[in-house]
Amino acid sequence: MTRPNYNKNRMQGVSLLEILIATAILGIIISVAIPSMSTFGANQRLVGAAEQIHGHLQQARSEAIARGMPVYVNFTADGTSTWTYGVSTTNACTLTVTDPTAANACILVVNDGDATVDGIDGADADALPDIDTDDRVLMRYPGSDYRDIELALAGFSSANQIVFDPIRGTSSNGNVNLEGSTGNQLRVAISRLGRVAVCSPDGSVDAYGTCAP
Repeated sequence: MTRPNYNKNRMQGVSLLEILIATAILGIIISVAIPSMSTFGANQRLVGAAEQIHGHLQQARSEAIARGMPVYVNFTADGTSTWTYGVSTTNACTLTVTDPTAANACILVVNDGDATVDGIDGADADALPDIDTDDRVLMRYPGSDYRDIELALAGFSSANQIVFDPIRGTSSNGNVNLEGSTGNQLRVAISRLGRVAVCSPDGSVDAYGTCAP
């Protein structure tokens, strides 16, 4: 007795109209999903940039207190996505320098565990400051890490940089305004008390509160 081929019958039962309908539905799903994924990616880059700046400002404050010396966070920004900032114990470090051993680079000295600490131990036998370039950590962060995120500064009380005081952790003040490709906005606000907070000026990013006026 010959068994019926149900699989063959089912395949023969799929009409051209059904295939066209399925293709149309798939096209609609893709057309909705692609912009949604693009928006999600843009918002993630915006949040990532804001949180990174927030974290480095917090670190700069802690470093100033721990080291007993001012720590500077220097920005170059023109309202476009071509921005850079750096953290350093050097006033107005040069943000174009990418070599931590070069003069005026944006660096923090971190002991690598050997017998000397760059520029800290004082004069050695030749009466010159210790030079241990392995201790120099480059603290330079370009906006290219966060594609299409624009940065602008507002209300800075000390040129284009924030200065953290080593005594009480107070600082100069200002706002770092960030905008994504979708128009969503975040702000990293620094108060004179040295407090650093992230907020959304227009309430466009739900995870953050609206900035105070």
